[in-house]
Amino acid sequence: RQKYSGNWCCLSLEPPMEVIMISRIDALPHQNFSWVEPYLESPWVQVLGSIAPAFPPPGVDTMDSQEWRHFAAAIVIGAAALAGIGLLAAIAVLVKSCCSCGRRSQARPSTKPLICTASLTMLLAILGMLFYLALGSKGASSASNEFASITKDVKSAQTQGLALGVLGTTISATLNATIPKCPQAYQAELRKVQEPIESYRSTVSDFNHAMEKLPRQLQNVTDLFEVVSETGVFSLSFPLVLSAFCVLAIVFIVCATRGARSSGSCSNVCIRLMGPLLFAPAILVVTGFTAAEFGVGMATASFCKDVDVNALTYIKRYADNTTYEVSQYYINGTGLNPFLDDLQTAQAKLNEISALFDAFGPIIGQECNSPVAVDTLEKSLIATNAPILTVDQLLDAKNIYPYYKTAVHDNACKTLISGVAWLVVFQLVVGLLCLPCLTTMADSFFARWTFWHSSPAARGLIFQELSV
Repeated sequence: RQKYSGNWCCLSLEPPMEVIMISRIDALPHQNFSWVEPYLESPWVQVLGSIAPAFPPPGVDTMDSQEWRHFAAAIVIGAAALAGIGLLAAIAVLVKSCCSCGRRSQARPSTKPLICTASLTMLLAILGMLFYLALGSKGASSASNEFASITKDVKSAQTQGLALGVLGTTISATLNATIPKCPQAYQAELRKVQEPIESYRSTVSDFNHAMEKLPRQLQNVTDLFEVVSETGVFSLSFPLVLSAFCVLAIVFIVCATRGARSSGSCSNVCIRLMGPLLFAPAILVVTGFTAAEFGVGMATASFCKDVDVNALTYIKRYADNTTYEVSQYYINGTGLNPFLDDLQTAQAKLNEISALFDAFGPIIGQECNSPVAVDTLEKSLIATNAPILTVDQLLDAKNIYPYYKTAVHDNACKTLISGVAWLVVFQLVVGLLCLPCLTTMADSFFARWTFWHSSPAARGLIFQELSV
C-alpha cells in the first residue's frame, strides 16, 4: 500500500528494497561429503528396503492390531537371529577358555597366524568406525544446518508477526484518539474503520499465538539433535572400540611373552581368565548393540518405503489438527496452511482499511484537524508491507519443503539407514567372527607355547639363544 496522488493502492507484489529475507543461504555452510554417496549409501538403502517388512498401512491405528504384531514380529525375529549368533559365539569362547584340549607339537608355535588375524581384525574395526563416522558426520552436519535454518526462519517470521501486531495497535490507538476530535457528523463514519482494524488485530493475534510454540519446539529439537550428533555417533561405535581393545590386549600379551622369552604360563592363565571376564562379555555387548541397531535399521527402512504417508499418519494421530494441516500442506502440497490463511486474511483487512482511508483520510486531516494522525496512519500502513512479504516468503512451501526433504528423505531415510547398515556389518564381522576366532587362536597358541617351552628341545633352543 503506497500513497500516490492522495490514493491508497493495494499491496504490491514486488517487495521493496528494504525487505531483507532470511533465507537458506544464511544457513551454516554444508560440508561436502558427496563422494561417499554412490559407494556407502545407495546400495544399503536398496538392500534394507527390499528385506524390510511392510510398514502397517495408514488405516491401522491401534498398536495391538494384527498388522502391527506381524511387523514387530518380523523386526524381533531378525534381531533375535543376530543375538542367537552372538550368544553362540560367546558360549564357544567360554567353553574354549575352560577346556585345555588341542594338538601338542614339539615344533615352536608361530605367532604369524595370530598376528595376521589380529591385524585384519583391527583393520576391519578401524574401517567400520571410519565408514560410520563418515556417514554420521555427513548426516549430522546436514541435519544440524537444516534444523538451524528452519528455526531461524520461523523465529524471523514470528518477529515479523509481532511487528504486525505492534503496527495494528498503533493504527487502532491513533484512530481511537482521533475520532473524538472530529465533528459529530463524521464520528459515526470513522467508526466504520474500527471494525476492519480490530478484525486485523484479531487475525494477527491468532497468527502470533499459533507461531508462539513453534520456535521453542524447533529449538528443543535442534538442541537435542546437537547432543545426539555429538555423542550418539561416537557412542554407537563403542562395540568396535571394545573389540579393538580386546585385540590390542591379545597382541600385547603375545608380544610380551615372545619378547621376554618366558614360559608362557602366566600368559596362558591370563588369556584363560580374560575369556570369561573380557572376551565373552565383549562379544555379548557387541551382540546387543548389533541386534538393536539391526532392528532400528529395519524399522526405519520400512517406515521410509513411503515416508511421506507414514509421517502424515503419525502426525494426524498424535498431533493437533493445526500441526497436521500444516504438515500436509508442506509435505504433500495439499490442503490449507493456517499460518498463511491468517496472513492472507490480515492482508485483505489491510487492503480494506486502505480503501476506507482513501475516503476518510482527507476528513481526518482537515475536518478533524489531525495532520499528525494522518501521517502516523500512513506510515503505519506502509510499514506493514515489508513484514507481510517477509512472512509470506519465509513460510512459503518453496522455502520450507527443502528442509523436510534434506532432513527426512536424504538424512533419515538414506544416510542414517546406510550408516546403521555398515555398522551392523562391521560389528558382525569384527565382534562375532574375527574376535571369537582370535581369542580361540590365542588360547591355543599359549597352550602350545607352554607345552613347547617345557620340552627338552625348547630348553636347548632357549639356552642357545641366551648364549648368543
